[in-house]
Amino acid sequence: MSTSYAAGLAFGIVTALIIFALIWKFIKKSMKGTFDERQELVRGRGYKYACFTFLGLLVIDLLIESFGAFETLPVTRTLAIFIMILAGVMVYALYCIKNDSYFGVGTDSRTYRAVMWIVIVCNAISGFTGLKDGAMEDGKLSFGPCASLLFCLAFVIIMISISVKQRKAAAEEAEDDM
Repeated sequence: MSTSYAAGLAFGIVTALIIFALIWKFIKKSMKGTFDERQELVRGRGYKYACFTFLGLLVIDLLIESFGAFETLPVTRTLAIFIMILAGVMVYALYCIKNDSYFGVGTDSRTYRAVMWIVIVCNAISGFTGLKDGAMEDGKLSFGPCASLLFCLAFVIIMISISVKQRKAAAEEAEDDM
C-alpha cells in the first residue's frame, strides 16, 4: 500500500468520523424523549417476545443442521443467522409500534424518520451494488448484498408500520374531536 493511499484513507476515515460525530450530536438533541411506566412495561414484553422468537428460530436452525438438511437450503449459514436475528429485532419493533412504545414521550419522530430513510437508502444502494458483484456463493444466497437488502426491507416495514399507526391515531383523534 502506497503512502499517499494510506494518508488519503486515514484522512477519509477521520473526516467521516468528524461528520458522523456532528450529525450524531444534532440527532441526539432532537431525539430526546422519555418512556413512561406503561411504555417501559410494553418494551420489556417486546424484548421477551423478541428473545423467544430468536430462541425458537435458533432451535429450528439447530434441528435443520442436525438432520443435515441445511445443505438443501438456498441461503448460506451466515445469512440464515442474520435472518434469525433480524426476525427477533422485527418482532420487538413491530410489537412496540403496535403498543405505542416505539417512541418515547416528547420524542420528535421526524428525526427518526429521517435517519431511517438514510439507512434505507444506504442499504438499498449497498445491496443493489453488491448484487452486481454476485449474490450467490456456492449456489446459495450470500450474506453481503442479501443482508443489506433484508435490512432495507426491515426498515421499510418499520416505516410503513409507524405511518399506519400514526395515521390511525390521527384518525381516531379527529373522530374524538367531533
